[in-house]
Amino acid sequence: MQSIYTGLIFIAIAILIRFFPNLLAGYNNLSQRERENAIANGLPKFASIVFVIMGLIVIAGYFLAIWLGKPSLSNGISILTTLIGVVFIIVFGNWFTKERVR
Repeated sequence: MQSIYTGLIFIAIAILIRFFPNLLAGYNNLSQRERENAIANGLPKFASIVFVIMGLIVIAGYFLAIWLGKPSLSNGISILTTLIGVVFIIVFGNWFTKERVR
């Protein structure tokens, strides 16, 4: 059941990031120009989509683990999803602060 709560927390974080991009780590350290680029390029939208996907994977992983008869598998799925999702946001999130050629 804790995996469902974790998934719902990820989805709640996604909603909060969409409306309050200051919650993103490092966002306050960006210069004003980089913040404008990040918002114009869709960094809050990208981060919120990744967090929603993480939440859905964790919730689906819980039901998959129950279906397979191995409830302990859901904890591993939660941890693995969290690690991969955070690395994904850090690596690809830097692209959104750069000025794009339009």
